[in-house]
Amino acid sequence: MADFQQRGPITTLHRLTTNAQSEAASSLSDPDVGNRVALLLPCLITEFNGPALPEMVNQISSLEWLGRVIVGIDGANKSSFTNAQQLLASLPQKTTVMWNDSAAMEAFDHGVGVAPKPGKGSNLWRCIGAVAAFGDIDTIVVHDADISTYESSFVARLAHPIVDERLGFDFVKGFYPRFDRHGLNGRVTRLLVGPLLESLASSTPANQDISYLQSFRYPLAGEFATRLSTATSLAIPEHWGVDISLLMAARASKCRIAQTDLTDNYDHKHRSLSLDHPESGLHRMARDIISTTLSLSGSTAVDAVDFDWRASETIAAHRANAISNSLPFDDAQEESAVALFSKLIREKPVPLPVDLPAWDQLETKSPGCLADLKSAVESQTTAPGSR
Repeated sequence: MADFQQRGPITTLHRLTTNAQSEAASSLSDPDVGNRVALLLPCLITEFNGPALPEMVNQISSLEWLGRVIVGIDGANKSSFTNAQQLLASLPQKTTVMWNDSAAMEAFDHGVGVAPKPGKGSNLWRCIGAVAAFGDIDTIVVHDADISTYESSFVARLAHPIVDERLGFDFVKGFYPRFDRHGLNGRVTRLLVGPLLESLASSTPANQDISYLQSFRYPLAGEFATRLSTATSLAIPEHWGVDISLLMAARASKCRIAQTDLTDNYDHKHRSLSLDHPESGLHRMARDIISTTLSLSGSTAVDAVDFDWRASETIAAHRANAISNSLPFDDAQEESAVALFSKLIREKPVPLPVDLPAWDQLETKSPGCLADLKSAVESQTTAPGSR
């Protein structure tokens, strides 16, 4: 539901009228504008087996103005990569499919002296490098590849605040409510990040970084857009704190930042809590997010008792919201998630891996690396007619 509330040091762009979507699309209809926008889709090969990605491809096909599509694929072998290329060959845009596990990519990594670990961060890093290598793009839009409620309008809504000179933003984050017939989703955002930031703000009210992060309605959203020149200047984290890290990096770069309302209902695949497996699921994600938030905000610890109280109050608030909207609410599931987050809050922050270098920095250190990456990507084509 639309509103016009503004909070904190960023701008919130609402969908106040029925013209909001068409206004965003019309701003990209000029070929000189739309053709210089690229959509980046970091994904796992397993996402090609689900119903979400094929429907997303169908939706993206309607974006005649879109200049490029870059799809980075993790976890593929030659056969599954070929099948993925065949699905993506239906896209009318200039489309590049990257096989991140190929021998060519491994050789490129060795040549520039990096050793990326598989994951969303390294996949995004490669996608940014690939689009920079083509040299015909000004703006990138990034979103996840498992969105079950996908709308092609997401791309224009994210790109519009950057390409429209009347707005002139440099970095745009998407936001939305997450729910389905089973109830409210987005547990890490609702039950960890919200109470965590509130607790930190209470103990350090003068911390402007915490105030900034609290301005975002969905700080963990995988959907964002930025100028390519900004993206190539940023080091990219490999861990699950990548979304928080990018928000902080955009602030440090003095970007003009906005968040934009994408849709009335958004959802994608759900991860398990993985209570007994610290290296997987929401367990690892939550641990990395806590460590990232503390590290980047200059905080040393969280008041665990205060966090527990705020998390309990948060559960009560979401229970009331679910009831008022006739949605199911699983108290036991909510409390189980908060119990895990409370446990992690009390642990010593984990050391995070070193970020992957910004492409501008890497190009200075290894001149010609973008051309080498482009060659590596183009050598991966295995399906006839693929681009």
